[in-house]
Amino acid sequence: MPARKFVDGFDFFPAGELSYLSGPGGGGKTTVALQLAAAVAMPIAACPQTHWLGAPVGVRGPCLFFSAEDDEFECQRRLEAAAAAEAFDLRELRDLRVYDLSARLDKALLISPQRHRLVKTPIFNALEEQIAQIRPVLVIIDNRAQAIVCDEIDRSLATRASNVFGHLGKLYDSAIVILSHPSLAGIANKSGSSGSTAWSNTGRSTVYMRRPDDADDEGKEGGIDDGRRVLVSQKSNYAPTGRRVNLVWDCGVYRCTDEPRRPDADIGQQSKGERVFLKLMTVFAKRQIDVSANANSPGSYAPNAFFNDAREGLPKSALEAAMKSLIDKGTIEVVVIGKGTTRQKKVLKLAGGGDGPHS
Repeated sequence: MPARKFVDGFDFFPAGELSYLSGPGGGGKTTVALQLAAAVAMPIAACPQTHWLGAPVGVRGPCLFFSAEDDEFECQRRLEAAAAAEAFDLRELRDLRVYDLSARLDKALLISPQRHRLVKTPIFNALEEQIAQIRPVLVIIDNRAQAIVCDEIDRSLATRASNVFGHLGKLYDSAIVILSHPSLAGIANKSGSSGSTAWSNTGRSTVYMRRPDDADDEGKEGGIDDGRRVLVSQKSNYAPTGRRVNLVWDCGVYRCTDEPRRPDADIGQQSKGERVFLKLMTVFAKRQIDVSANANSPGSYAPNAFFNDAREGLPKSALEAAMKSLIDKGTIEVVVIGKGTTRQKKVLKLAGGGDGPHS
């Protein structure tokens, strides 16, 4: 069984799978996508280790960039800025191919000529031929609205379209990253979504690029954009959700402003997570609120409930790790209540039936 791999160092985009990168128009997602493509496509012989937003990339190899909006010259300008920022020679990027369809009217890859029907276009077939020939480790499609012409709120079409690209990624072991724009509701609730939920549900990962929370009011007042952005993992099947990376625009590229993580940062974190988890179990027991270890029940899933309560600064991933560790140790256990009835459910309890941590 091969180890799971991610294209980037933040575990945003799993290798060989379909992911979405969402962001408002003019928000910078094309730039960060080109920065990622450059870091992945740079030959190992020319640069043994490359970075994307300060983190080392996880896979290296040929890349395809399908551009339905920016022409080849604009893409090259942004790649030149990326090359200057990372101190590499742009001429080395022979394994990065940019397909410029910006001036074409028939640029779609998938179209829906009739309701509930999805058809591959000749451009899709040409793209697949290139992928089969080159075997790129990364394919970036900019963007969903231009490449997939269908009713985006139609759940069946959204599922089929995502399945087509998901199949393409698995067939050729290519990470497919499709850029998209959020709806007004997706901007307001900071989810980055638009159309049917089937888009993100069918993809393996969804990342949203937006302005930070404290810049929202400034933006509404018409203030000048200070160049700050945040990347947030909205959905991930293979890594913790909620991961945030803070960025700032600098000399034509985006740079990460987060402090580098210390090698000893995890020392003591596990014990703190277990202590906080047990403390919150006691609090919820006193409130007579049941919690579970089932991630498919988000309302009662203990890490979710505790994360929204007094989590003492711990991320949800730390609470999930604490829960698993405590179950493995036998400190807490999954108990079936109402067994054999229609009201049967599984809840988390302290081992031995107690309501609070053992003294």
